[in-house]
Amino acid sequence: MLFSTAKGTAVQVLNRVIHAFSLASGIELNLNKSALVTFNLSAQQVEAVQTTLQVVTSSLPLTYLGLPLTIRRPDRLVFQNLIDKIQAKLAGWKSSLLSRAGRLVLATSVLSTVPIYFMSVFKLPAWVTKSLDRIRRNFIWGSSNNTGKALHLLSWDRVCLSKALGGFGVQDLRLQNVSLLLRWWWRLYQDSNSLWSKLASNFFGKRDTNLPPLAWNKNGSFFWSDLMSIRIFFQISTASIIGSGLNSSFWYSNWGASFLFFFNSTLKPPLKRNISLRSALQEYHTLLPAPLTAQQNFSIEEARMLSFTAQPDRLVWRWTTHGNYTAASAYKNFICAGKTDSKLSFIWKIKVPPSLKLFLILLAHGRILTQDQLVKRSIHCSQGCVLCNHTECETASHLFFNCAYSDRLWQTLGVQMSATRANAAFCLQDKLLAIFKPVSLQQGKMVLIATTLWGIWLERNNRTFRQQSRRLGAIQQWIISESTLFMKYC
Repeated sequence: MLFSTAKGTAVQVLNRVIHAFSLASGIELNLNKSALVTFNLSAQQVEAVQTTLQVVTSSLPLTYLGLPLTIRRPDRLVFQNLIDKIQAKLAGWKSSLLSRAGRLVLATSVLSTVPIYFMSVFKLPAWVTKSLDRIRRNFIWGSSNNTGKALHLLSWDRVCLSKALGGFGVQDLRLQNVSLLLRWWWRLYQDSNSLWSKLASNFFGKRDTNLPPLAWNKNGSFFWSDLMSIRIFFQISTASIIGSGLNSSFWYSNWGASFLFFFNSTLKPPLKRNISLRSALQEYHTLLPAPLTAQQNFSIEEARMLSFTAQPDRLVWRWTTHGNYTAASAYKNFICAGKTDSKLSFIWKIKVPPSLKLFLILLAHGRILTQDQLVKRSIHCSQGCVLCNHTECETASHLFFNCAYSDRLWQTLGVQMSATRANAAFCLQDKLLAIFKPVSLQQGKMVLIATTLWGIWLERNNRTFRQQSRRLGAIQQWIISESTLFMKYC
């Protein structure tokens, strides 16, 4: 991309430079892929420039490096093209021929990665995020032609949880979008000499070098407005390592005390927005309304205990050990905010195929399609357990832990189920933990238990849908054989 004025011989000089570059490098200018965009020129001036450069004229918006170059927020058509690009990926995939685990891999490694380049520059509107979520959600659960007719066994919020939290690990596009855009904030603070920092400072900082970027004018281009809408994420994700106290903002830097309390105080905008931490602590009585509340007094006293040095303050990224920004660390902390690691995270570490892991997650959440779950979805089905001829409505708890047939299978494999059956108050997740926890350090037994659960489910389905059954000894041999293969190859 080349910039030039149209005054004097500037265009002729630019044309000679292009030709000189072509002669020196052997690279010819492709006129079919080039465009001339003019601003504030008369028709005669545009014609003269076009004649000199021999390039067709165009206007904004236009595509540059795969992204729309525009001075206004991209219109609906631009975002629709992104959605169509992702839908085009599905055209060559036969979702009905893929396992659920296979569809999950494609959804996370392909469908979720296509918009990353776009999201690193633009904040996606809510309707775009919902459209992309709908495409991925329907594909994972096997809906044909994006009709949504397949049963969605787990809520999308849980699907987007990380595997450490018991989810499927599918990317949350909204949080991923925020994580990628935070790079622009990081660059403003870390590289004040960059073209981006100088440009933003001139337009939005009113060239006030003492005013921190977070305090710059909220009004501006659509891009700047989008960045300002996520600035709270940047404040939470960064911390000021205090040295002299002169480089950190009292109002906007995360300097260790209740900075968010001050920022969200009733003073809008705050008094002396460009005041440093050190200066503010010397005259805080003039910055805060009197009398101070107990929380304000506590925060001020906490801050006044800081010891200042001659070293400049340093901004660090809180989510990495090296203190530098990464989009991955931002996303990981946003998706895990306020949540503790799930007790189900161990399932993803068992040496079994991905399809079996997904089955165990759904089983723990009580979402496999046993008869009681089908009834909840108003789907007609026969009643009773096909394994033990129990006449009541089949439940997952009965099928795997209380069924007489399953009980004999567990006994032949040497797995104790008495404590699990005795405690009727146990939910499915508790029952799974009860049989896995005693062998948590023995990978072989964990694989055996997981394969047994899978074998019971397959036998139930064979009897229900194919009217085929196997003897207990045959199922036992199959479980041992499959467990051996899983241990060897998974």
